[in-house]
Amino acid sequence: MKKEVDLSCTYMGLQLKSPIIVGSCGLTNSLEKIQQMEECGAGAVVLKSIFEEQIIVETSHAYKELDDSYMHSGALDYIKNYTEIASYEKYTNLISQLKKSTHIPIIGSINCVSDGDWVNFAKRMQDAGADALELNISLLPIDDDKTSKEYEEKYIRIIRHVKENISIPLAVKISPYFSSLVKVLQTFTYSGANALVLFNRPYEPDIDIENMKVTSAGIHKEGKGFHSVLRWISIMNDHVDADLSATSGIVSGKDVVKQLLAGADTVQIVSVLYNKGIGHIKTVREELTDWMQRHQYQKIADFKGKMSYKNVQDPNAYLRVQFMKYFAGIE
Repeated sequence: MKKEVDLSCTYMGLQLKSPIIVGSCGLTNSLEKIQQMEECGAGAVVLKSIFEEQIIVETSHAYKELDDSYMHSGALDYIKNYTEIASYEKYTNLISQLKKSTHIPIIGSINCVSDGDWVNFAKRMQDAGADALELNISLLPIDDDKTSKEYEEKYIRIIRHVKENISIPLAVKISPYFSSLVKVLQTFTYSGANALVLFNRPYEPDIDIENMKVTSAGIHKEGKGFHSVLRWISIMNDHVDADLSATSGIVSGKDVVKQLLAGADTVQIVSVLYNKGIGHIKTVREELTDWMQRHQYQKIADFKGKMSYKNVQDPNAYLRVQFMKYFAGIE
């Protein structure tokens, strides 16, 4: 008879019944769907992001406050129309409803590109009952007038400003587009990030060659980005005093095990739920449980980080040496 295992863990000081978090997406903007996620075994839910532009337009109607660097033709009309549908008051009301009808941590999410008065909305999320906040900072470093240091300082200003407005834990979700990733992520934790979410999946363009249009490459491709996240979770496990949440490409219990072995405190799943349904959370949970039972681990802490960069016998396996070993002789 297999022994019972304990999947509970902590994330930013929050108690989770499992390390499986449903990441920010269109599925996490519904009371009914989030209740279903809890029933299937999700440890926490990150609500669908509200965008900085929405907050600014709805609170001030001052388009001039938007950062021109990130605007394009037609963007302002789109933001205005979208904001009318996705009211930030609906967002805070959803948080309040969820806190009355669910028993898992509810993490608010803001997608931003600049530092400004919109930050005050983070406090409104907290007042509505959010257990934590995830800040998705999306800065594509394309401005040739700005140095890498200037981009990094912008991240730091945003993190500090948000942190000054809230007392709940703060997770920062970022991309790997930094010249010195380890040092930068350390700086983000010094600036107030209680957790780092590696990595956000930016919009990627494609080209329709028949109609000569720029289109979306699609966002629900399973498995994309998994191994890059695995590498950096394993490395950052020993380099930051903050929790780590792995996201991108996680589709199975086996994937969850790998990220936990690398040193992740939690994992976030999204794309696979669009393809296989919310009930897949239960399958992922069962696969994780089965693996722990077969390897005789009673709790997550028994194996978390066991295969991180600092703990493996040959840490170079995560670095360039392995690339040379397998590909140097291929022409």
